[in-house]
Amino acid sequence: MAAATLEQADRLLVDPQVTKDKALQALSIYESLLPAAGAERLPVLARLARAGFFLGDLADGGQRRLYYEQGRHYAETIIREFPDRVEGHYWLGLNLAGLADVNRMQGMRLLPKIMAALERAAAIDPAYDQAGAYRVLGRIYYEAPGRPFSVGDISKSVALLEKASQLAPGNSTNYLYLGEALLKAGRREQAQAELQKVLTASQNADGPRGLEADRRKAKEILAQW
Repeated sequence: MAAATLEQADRLLVDPQVTKDKALQALSIYESLLPAAGAERLPVLARLARAGFFLGDLADGGQRRLYYEQGRHYAETIIREFPDRVEGHYWLGLNLAGLADVNRMQGMRLLPKIMAALERAAAIDPAYDQAGAYRVLGRIYYEAPGRPFSVGDISKSVALLEKASQLAPGNSTNYLYLGEALLKAGRREQAQAELQKVLTASQNADGPRGLEADRRKAKEILAQW
């Protein structure tokens, strides 16, 4: 029964029409399962940390911070109980990145912690969440201002996103981010090839909803060619 209930919550988060209410249902199911999980706490805690991040993306205004803090709490719990597992470090990095997005001034202070968490996750299991650690690190190097103001570095961004695409071929976000980074680096033909891959990609870490969003973005960029 517990396994079926866990699967039920998982299905709510990958629903193509996922809403905040559905994500909250998933979070509630995970929370109800945690006390009885015993030795199987890790999978439930990882889902709770992910659900916090997911809800932070779906929410508006001040609620975003609330959910990212929830995700952060569960990620830090994983790190305390299972310090050598990838899940805690990865979801800590993502929830901190969410908090940084909510408050850009705080984001500058959080950046070293975000990068340290993701680098640790990549060292433990670079393929986790469809090469998520490399994907997010690559995006940070793409979006951040360059030195001396911040860590931005388009060469590092391209290198990390190439690793992500190699580790998780078929992931639409890896191709999309790599295409955008290549475009920023002035490598237009290669960028176009990566963006075309988004249109036929079959995987996304956020399920069908994320896959469709990536395809829309890739089409928008390619339409400007």
